[in-house]
Amino acid sequence: MPGSGPREGAGEPVLRYDRPAADWEREALPLGNGALGAMVFGTVPTERLQFNEKTLWTGGPGSTAGYDHGNWPAPRPGALEEVRRRIDASGSLDPEEAAALLGRPRRGYGAYQPFGDVWLDLPPGAHGAPVRYRRALDLRTALATVRHTDDRGVTHRRTFFASHPAGVLVGRLGADRPGSTGFTLRVTTPEDDRDVTVTAAGGRITVRGTLHDNGLLFEAQLRVIADGGTRRDGDDGRVSVEGADRAWFVLAAGTDYADTHPHYRGDDPHPRVTTAVDRAVRRGPRGLLAEHTADHRQLFDRVRLDLGGRLPADLPTDQLLRDYAGG
Repeated sequence: MPGSGPREGAGEPVLRYDRPAADWEREALPLGNGALGAMVFGTVPTERLQFNEKTLWTGGPGSTAGYDHGNWPAPRPGALEEVRRRIDASGSLDPEEAAALLGRPRRGYGAYQPFGDVWLDLPPGAHGAPVRYRRALDLRTALATVRHTDDRGVTHRRTFFASHPAGVLVGRLGADRPGSTGFTLRVTTPEDDRDVTVTAAGGRITVRGTLHDNGLLFEAQLRVIADGGTRRDGDDGRVSVEGADRAWFVLAAGTDYADTHPHYRGDDPHPRVTTAVDRAVRRGPRGLLAEHTADHRQLFDRVRLDLGGRLPADLPTDQLLRDYAGG
């Protein structure tokens, strides 16, 4: 499995940065497969991947706030007619006025929730300022890559993608010196709105819990595989790898949400999350990458837009945006 996608040149659809992301919304690299998404920060000495799963929401039936399906507690006859009358009279209507007349109260409506963060604590030699740092997202392959050289002269490479066919997030770590890949992997979740346990066994981290608001059951599993070296499970739910040539991991997540009235609850997510992880591990990193790339490119390659001109190949994306904004 390569450490990065095709080499980018001027005008290629690649987001490239020469430093880690300092801001989640504007600088982290987004990955997703329609159900599972992640933001890659590329930070050193601790890599961060923030991840979400599409059904992890507060609110709805069972919400402690009291869910009313978005209906007004009492009829509001004439509201639509009043909106039409005001538009006819003035030609427009302020959105806030329209919302006051037609909008629905959001009692127990809830909101999309962050699932958690994956943290990769890199070895001590990586604690200095990274040299020859590069972070990129190749839109042609949907691969996010991070590369940097530590203060021992070892160049580390990380590659991440979200596979739609496999339903998992995949990460691959390597270095240009044998036996130089090492890290401690941990998963954290918000603690103020849920009950959660995190355990590690057999290189598999399991995160399981329920939301306080509506009792939604959720689970994520992350399996770590090392090529060479040693792998250890920690009592605190962490997995450590030391002295490996390469290592990789897969992550799957789900909840017991189901689109079935009136309770919108289905089966425990544990069996299907376990199955997704186990199948991906059997597939292997190269098989997962080939499957993911083919799946992505059959959509991405349908259209190509060329507006002419060439962008400087040596400037990172954030610098290009600053230059554009400055004229």
